[in-house]
Amino acid sequence: MLKYSTYNSIYNEDVKVSAPGNPSAYNQLNQVKEQILHLLTALTTVFRQISFIKLVLVLMLVISGFTVVGNVFANSVSLMKPQKEIVVERGDTLWSIALANKPEDMRTVVYIEGIMKANGLEGTGIKAGDILTVPVY
Repeated sequence: MLKYSTYNSIYNEDVKVSAPGNPSAYNQLNQVKEQILHLLTALTTVFRQISFIKLVLVLMLVISGFTVVGNVFANSVSLMKPQKEIVVERGDTLWSIALANKPEDMRTVVYIEGIMKANGLEGTGIKAGDILTVPVY
């Protein structure tokens, strides 16, 4: 068995390497190593936050898109309130019924379209005795 050896195990963690004439090189190396690890940890946290922010922004855009599309298609339906029924009398036309029942700020043509949709009419032909459902806005 050897009494003296120059062998150093690769598993020794306490090995200090220093430059000849500079005993603080090991300390400086550890400081740089700690700063790099701290910087990497901070960068990892920032990238995770940025990814989370991107995900939140994409979700907000999708939700707002569905909301806008829903409002566009449901706009005319959301304005409608309960409907009332009227009996068509002799000489009545859709135009005269619309003029008598539509709101003041609504165009007559739009109100006639609402009457036709509410009653499933394909044309403007109506006759006396018909019961029409008239939308109330």
